[in-house]
Amino acid sequence: MKKILFVSLCALLMIFAATSLKAQNSRDRWKYDDYFPKDYFSTDSTDYRKHVHVGEVVYYMRLADIKPLFEEKQGAGDTLLRLNYIPKFAHPLFIQVRRHHDQIRLEWQKGTAFRGYITSSGYLEPSDTGFVDVTEKHYYGNSWEKGILDSGGRELTWEEWNRIQQILTDIDFVHYKHANGCWGFHTPFILEYADQKETVAHYTECPDEEKEERLTKLLVSLVDPQYEDMVVYSGNVKNGIIKPKYPGGEAACKQFVETFVRYPDDALRDKVEFTADLDVIIEKDGSVSYVRDVSWPESPYGFADELIRVVKTMPKWEPAIRRGDTVRCYAHITHKFTLPKKIRPQYGSPVLETQRDKNVWERIEECHRQLLLNPKDKEAAVRMGCTYYGEFLLENTPITVLTALDSMFYKGAMLTETDWSTFHDRTPVVSHPGDSALKYLYQALQLNPDKETLINLYLPILQLEYNLKKTHNPLAELPYDTVKGVHFPYSYFLNRPKDGVFDNSTNYIGKTSSSFFWVNAFSKTLSEMGEPVLYDDTLGTDEEVFRTTFTPSFHPSVSIRVTKNNDHIHLYWKKLQEKIAPNGWQVTDYFIEKGDKELTSNQYAQFLEYWNAIRLEELPPSDCVMMLDGAQWVMEQKTPEGYKAHLTNAPGTDIKDMFKYLLKIGVVFVPYVDMY
Repeated sequence: MKKILFVSLCALLMIFAATSLKAQNSRDRWKYDDYFPKDYFSTDSTDYRKHVHVGEVVYYMRLADIKPLFEEKQGAGDTLLRLNYIPKFAHPLFIQVRRHHDQIRLEWQKGTAFRGYITSSGYLEPSDTGFVDVTEKHYYGNSWEKGILDSGGRELTWEEWNRIQQILTDIDFVHYKHANGCWGFHTPFILEYADQKETVAHYTECPDEEKEERLTKLLVSLVDPQYEDMVVYSGNVKNGIIKPKYPGGEAACKQFVETFVRYPDDALRDKVEFTADLDVIIEKDGSVSYVRDVSWPESPYGFADELIRVVKTMPKWEPAIRRGDTVRCYAHITHKFTLPKKIRPQYGSPVLETQRDKNVWERIEECHRQLLLNPKDKEAAVRMGCTYYGEFLLENTPITVLTALDSMFYKGAMLTETDWSTFHDRTPVVSHPGDSALKYLYQALQLNPDKETLINLYLPILQLEYNLKKTHNPLAELPYDTVKGVHFPYSYFLNRPKDGVFDNSTNYIGKTSSSFFWVNAFSKTLSEMGEPVLYDDTLGTDEEVFRTTFTPSFHPSVSIRVTKNNDHIHLYWKKLQEKIAPNGWQVTDYFIEKGDKELTSNQYAQFLEYWNAIRLEELPPSDCVMMLDGAQWVMEQKTPEGYKAHLTNAPGTDIKDMFKYLLKIGVVFVPYVDMY
């Protein structure tokens, strides 16, 4: 019997010890019972939001060696006011104002810690590195470090103290509730007040604008007027916040992400899907300044890193507004990476009726396989986009306009004339080819292909956006007119659409490729001659330059430049002769014949008559007809008002007459000009 009683007593003692330990663990969990009375801020043990945020404040107080104030009575006429202020993504700030007799002193210290991400779990323990879930041992938070970043103090004036005292009277701490947490401000703080009679404290995340927030802003301004700019708000309407907005709204933001995000290679190989979540800070100017992965569970395969890469390229947002002022505010962006259901594109089933249809579809499937295995394959993205672009043109082009010489597949094999002859019904292989083309051309932009490809894709993207009534994407803004090292802008010799109105049957990839060819050909010729680049030159108020370059097949190229600088007028001519190898066809080197001559004012006036008869300002940049060989003329005019050029291989008599006059006054022997 005694043995049974002893065992029972031991069991009761163990239960009591376990219960006490559990209670102690519960108190230790939130770490603030030694600073405030138990359940002072909330009697609800499941109210993790107040527990965690009060625990944050108290944890910082412990790190900063701030002593508990509760139940500390002041002397007669003495007052002590304290603010523990911990904005998200900003340094914690502790401020204390003590009045002792006629002396009023403010002291403050700024902590080194930053608040991080707080989960909805109710079992978090503060640690030196963050908050740890004691049940699952998961880590939350970031950059909790011991130490003080800065500190200071000064005497307050009676005017400053009276401003504080006036707000304290409005707050009436004695009758104030201890806690007010709306879970939205994400800047918890605790106000403590002690006088001769009692000590009270108040915790809030949603301060009253005319009371707590007014007092907080006043105290913060006494320390550092600029500190408020470090605070990041959450988009909670209870705090008077108008959330930051992506241009075009949430749908446009989602479309931006879906357009440019790439599936991680390893995840695609292992067939893994994941939802990535990010917190971002939208600054007062709308820029994205902070992007942090808050995915749970932790992001595998670099999903979050890929989403971060895309978000950092976003255009500026419309910033958050709080009571009429722009403020820093955080936003949340999420994206679900979903595996493609099948290799075929999502834009309908193919229509395979001819050999050409089969060729197109084989190209589409080949590119899709390459992109599924390696989303960073820029060549595959370009080929895919341009293949769909060819189908888009087919959908919008009269059959009589299509020829076997039209290249619908940039950097791909040309279809044979037999293939093109099968266009009997003008039916594209896939439905919605414009949508598909734009999707893959956008993807090609994100992959940073070579500059030539980027410039080639610029106008087709604008054309597709115009046709599909899409908002112009900022990443399509390419420096296609500012390429250095050439004598003309790379896309100069294609005739751009007027007023931004695109003809949807025009093959801009083919036209831009043609412009590339002529720019490179003429730039090579002019570079060999040592001729200057005119289009990006800056001229004085009384300077003018006119240049005509003649490049015939099988004969030396000739360039004549007329310059006027105040009263000095000069003509410079150069002829590019080729050195041919003994085999009779290979060019081994070049040598230049050249000369110059000062022109009279009468000769210059006569030249201007010939030049003005061309009406260069009214001519398009390019006016070429299809031919196997022949000659090309480029006329350039550079004045202080700007630059204009015109390329043609079918000049009228006005251009030939002008060129012959220059040959005559320059004493240049070019007998073969009449052959072309």
